[in-house]
Amino acid sequence: MLNNDEDRQVLDAICAHASWTRAFSECIDHGKLEKTSQDISCDDQCEFGKWLAGLSPSANDPAMKKFATIKNMHSRFHVEAGKIAVHVENGDRAAARKGYEAPHFKRMTNSLIINLNDWREDFRRFS
Repeated sequence: MLNNDEDRQVLDAICAHASWTRAFSECIDHGKLEKTSQDISCDDQCEFGKWLAGLSPSANDPAMKKFATIKNMHSRFHVEAGKIAVHVENGDRAAARKGYEAPHFKRMTNSLIINLNDWREDFRRFS
């Protein structure tokens, strides 16, 4: 189960994810990334990913049932964002914008946020 610090990390991850997604959109508009597409593709380069990689989920902890789902969704998000970032690196802002605004990327982004919120509620319910 998460302690207060870990609960805060999940909340911070939700906020950071939303903030990063907005900043990524601005990077697309300016044609300049803060990190390489390879770094963006890695799910363990952001603060939440580092924290998530360090968790050791217990099979007996009901709050950890969604761990694999969250980890997988987070990883897929980074892979897709990395693909969009490649377009920025190649100077093709139009293709990057198209990828960013694609329904599947928006669904993936929104689904990750929803599942993070649900996961956080699980920790509160089971602690």
